[in-house]
Amino acid sequence: MDKRLKNLQPSLKKTYFNHLHFTAEHRKEILKKIQMKDKEEEVLLAVLQLLHNRKTGFELIELLRARGFQRFEKKEGFIYTFLHRLEQKNIITSEWEDEKVKYYKIDRKGKKLEKKLEIEGGRNKDIRELIEWVYVNE
Repeated sequence: MDKRLKNLQPSLKKTYFNHLHFTAEHRKEILKKIQMKDKEEEVLLAVLQLLHNRKTGFELIELLRARGFQRFEKKEGFIYTFLHRLEQKNIITSEWEDEKVKYYKIDRKGKKLEKKLEIEGGRNKDIRELIEWVYVNE
């Protein structure tokens, strides 16, 4: 056993990425993207939690702001694209009232996704793919 451990240390020093050099700016950019991905998961989870009772897009934006999310602050129109994509995946449903106001509500599939997000976060491959698809061309 000791022989294998002795050989482990030199092999750990070998890396395939020695030739890459990351500047402080690169590191900041990577960290920013990682943090943004986490934020996407948090926003999706918050939306699903808020849609247990039917809400309009405007109501949803106000409630997200109250929770401290500023993602839609200068892009309020994106919430409707976001909701439409969730609707396409049968995660939420919508209904028109008096042909003037559209209400959104979480669906059975959305409740399952919400539970997965609460437990696994973005570590699940299916959740990551969904998040990337929902946020395409933000």
